[in-house]
Amino acid sequence: MKRKISILFISVFIVSCGSLKNLRMFKDEISVEKAIEKKELMDKSDNPAFKYLITEELREQLIKLEDVVVKDVTISGNIDYDFCIIVSVPSKMGEVECYIYATGGFYSKEDVNTVSKLVRGETRIDAIGEFSRFFTLLDETFTKIEIVKAKVDIKKS
Repeated sequence: MKRKISILFISVFIVSCGSLKNLRMFKDEISVEKAIEKKELMDKSDNPAFKYLITEELREQLIKLEDVVVKDVTISGNIDYDFCIIVSVPSKMGEVECYIYATGGFYSKEDVNTVSKLVRGETRIDAIGEFSRFFTLLDETFTKIEIVKAKVDIKKS
């Protein structure tokens, strides 16, 4: 009987989560540098299907940032989040700005509490989240990466 209940519980858990690929613990982590390598492949291709496949591959991975300085904290332009943390990461192609969205969903109060402690130009953070998209603006950065569903940890000084 216990075995049947365990199997039923696990089955419901898997079905409710959609698939194991949607669970963060089963996603691979990559650096910003690896994401930029994928962007370079996309930029070299004229095939929209190829670009789509690379974007989907990136969405199945988590982008991990380690020990980066907070450049700014702004009101979010993404309707699903309250605030945006902006950091710059150097890469071989130039500066990459990462727009990190962490304040939304089930743990919103906890996330806002963390973001409220960030000081522009001083606070160092680690962050990990899901790739959303690349975008560019007319400025000096090589590209920008939008990272959603992020978990942000403030580094101890």
